[in-house]
Amino acid sequence: MSHTETLSPNYDKLGIALRSIGYSFEAAVADIIDNSLDARAQSVLVRLMIRRNQPLDIVIWDDGKGMSPPTLKEAMRFGADVSGEIDRLGKFGLGLKLASLSQAKEVKVFSRQNKRLSGRAWLEQGIKDGFLCEVFTPQECEAATRDLVPDHRWKASGTLVWWSGLYRIGQSQADPDEHAQKLLDRLDRYLSLAFHRFLSGRARKVNISLDIFDGDSQTGGVPRPVKPLDPFGYDQTGCKGFPSALLLEDRYKDRVSITAHIWPPNSEASNYKLPGGANSRQGFYFYRNNRLIQGGGWNGIREAEPHSSLARLEVDMAPHFDVDVSLDVKKVMIQLPLAVSKAIQRARTASGIDFKKYLSLADDAYRTRKITHAELPFIPSLGFPAELRDFLHHELRIKGTAKHRDLKIEWTHFSDNSFFAFDRDEGRLYLNRAYRRQLLHGLPGSSADIPVVKCLIFLLLRGALLSQRTGKKLHAEIDQLNRILVEAVKYERVRQ
Repeated sequence: MSHTETLSPNYDKLGIALRSIGYSFEAAVADIIDNSLDARAQSVLVRLMIRRNQPLDIVIWDDGKGMSPPTLKEAMRFGADVSGEIDRLGKFGLGLKLASLSQAKEVKVFSRQNKRLSGRAWLEQGIKDGFLCEVFTPQECEAATRDLVPDHRWKASGTLVWWSGLYRIGQSQADPDEHAQKLLDRLDRYLSLAFHRFLSGRARKVNISLDIFDGDSQTGGVPRPVKPLDPFGYDQTGCKGFPSALLLEDRYKDRVSITAHIWPPNSEASNYKLPGGANSRQGFYFYRNNRLIQGGGWNGIREAEPHSSLARLEVDMAPHFDVDVSLDVKKVMIQLPLAVSKAIQRARTASGIDFKKYLSLADDAYRTRKITHAELPFIPSLGFPAELRDFLHHELRIKGTAKHRDLKIEWTHFSDNSFFAFDRDEGRLYLNRAYRRQLLHGLPGSSADIPVVKCLIFLLLRGALLSQRTGKKLHAEIDQLNRILVEAVKYERVRQ
């Protein structure tokens, strides 16, 4: 007869697996802030701590309702029981632990409620030894929190989460202050969007601030308040009749609320462009309990294309609908089941505009927008035969406008051995005169010589010429192209 037996996991391997759940740094921090908001915090501080010759630490402190020792014990359990609290931002009872261990070797939590301070930790060795949770004495809790937030006095309640030893992004850097500043920049961009409804007071007012703290000298930098980045914060609509509610059929009307937006064209606003660019931010914005879960993307309904970059749909999901839409543990992505996807595509506004027509109106708004100067193409105006110039103008111009930017291509003397250089602002592409004789193969030169070579270089550089910024990657590509062309010209034969 069959029987059962307890089969304990390999705790060392399990600990490694839990650390590999796939959180990004920003998403992991946001998961901890979810717990702060669930605790009704009004203020949250995210602090990067620098210590000499040590990995970065991070501290997340809030002034919420805190936890009693029994509640903290339950919170540190994997799969903590929060199932009865449907309006929580926390969902699975795993976020505190998984988010923390995905970034840090150890996580320590200190919480104060009714002026009683308690603390627990998941330490690296404790996990290996069979998930033994460290329990701190009140004196140890006081000492730790005094070192971590000496400039923030505990009130009657609150919670502090300490990630020690950030092994993914906190290793030693040549300039730890600069590294920490870049991490704060990343956090600022992410949190300003994820929690914009709280930061603006639309849900309820919450203040989130970021700072850098020198753990050796016990001095902190100036706190940086996180400001809301509202992806629907435009002053005027891009299409009459919008924003407008998309009404779903009865089966879903109490579970999903959708507002269709069309941004005005030619916007330079940061909350239109958003991190990653406006084109990647078209599509669905899914919210759960006022927290943004997914910011952009069409979830398999269609592909993103530039003409749809003004289309954004604000989607609020009822918390009890989580399982139906496959909310992931990290709370960064929604998987729409086929039935929900089809229901969205069948939805209509009160005036009868369906999903397909809405997309068409957004496309029309984009296509009729004014083309900015930065979008105008460069078209060679000097350095080519007249007939070829006319052909290039016809081939490269933007339909609907005769405007373009002239590009003059000319030979000149260089102070180094580069093959080419360009000045985007002046609209000039320079070729090194030192290589002209080899490329002409003994033929006479003119202002319109070697048109094939000039066309090829122009086409290779079109993206660089249109780019508003020349970053490290683009610089490296240009340098590589220069080296290849310089090497290739050595093999051009000169006629005798």
